[in-house]
Amino acid sequence: MSLLSRKKSADAPRRRQAPQAGDARREAANRQAAATDAGNATFRRNRTLTGSLSSRVSSANEQQADLKSPRIHAHDLTKQRRKIGTTLGITLGVCLFLAIILYQFTARPVASAEDGSISLKNERYEKVLDEYLARHPVERFRFVLNESRLNEYLRRQLPEVVSVDPRGSAGFGASTFDVTIRKPLVSWMIGTSQYYVDANGVPFQTNYYDIPSVRIVDQSGVEQTSGTAIASSRFLNFVGRAVSLAEKSGIVVEQAIIPVNTTRQVELRVKDHDYPIKLSLDRSVGEQIEDMKRVITYFDANKVAIEYVDVRVPAKAFYKQK
Repeated sequence: MSLLSRKKSADAPRRRQAPQAGDARREAANRQAAATDAGNATFRRNRTLTGSLSSRVSSANEQQADLKSPRIHAHDLTKQRRKIGTTLGITLGVCLFLAIILYQFTARPVASAEDGSISLKNERYEKVLDEYLARHPVERFRFVLNESRLNEYLRRQLPEVVSVDPRGSAGFGASTFDVTIRKPLVSWMIGTSQYYVDANGVPFQTNYYDIPSVRIVDQSGVEQTSGTAIASSRFLNFVGRAVSLAEKSGIVVEQAIIPVNTTRQVELRVKDHDYPIKLSLDRSVGEQIEDMKRVITYFDANKVAIEYVDVRVPAKAFYKQK
């Protein structure tokens, strides 16, 4: 029976055999190798490789090939360098642009005196500067600052200011502004307010210089209060210009007197002369100063003793001899 019976095959198909220890080890090794090569898609199983490393062998679609020749590889590196260089250049350009914008930006104005001999109340001027920049926010960038409009605004708010000159950066977000202050030629006390007038005839109240020797003496009898006609800007302008033009002509004015019962005339007292010279606010101050200069020269040359001189009428001079 044993001879005629079919011999049982000891070898069953491998797919039906129970896994052996050696097969398990091989399968684990294959999995580990597959995991190691997972990032390299070029040499995976069942994958067709394209391209060639030889300069004499070309293949279809070689620019996107898995294997690239040294020439193609060099071209790719050049393209990559150009791309990195372009990105870096754009980044540096943007950073430089932002740095310039921040350097030109005025977040905080810093006021300083153009004349270093005076001590300026910086807060007073920085506040007005900041108010102007708040009204015109675009002009916080110094390269678009309208200097003429800025000067006009400050002269309107602060009459003692002649001009304001931006001087550049004073640190991060700060800009320096040089402020030029008026020098007084004439002083006048009106009530409890002290007024000053400069060479251009501009009246103001804040003074950083010495009190001028020329004073306005009021003998009109009109009550001295701010805002009345006697304290008008036109009157102070006339007196300031008269004193300034007289000094340029070599005449030193010591006093400006407002005569009795009038606010349209001024009497000037000149150094080394004991008689007053009458001027009118209704006539050009320059012409009257020229007439005054001629009259003084004439009387000094002829040694005439007089009580007063009147140059209010054009081309004529009236006087009273002692």
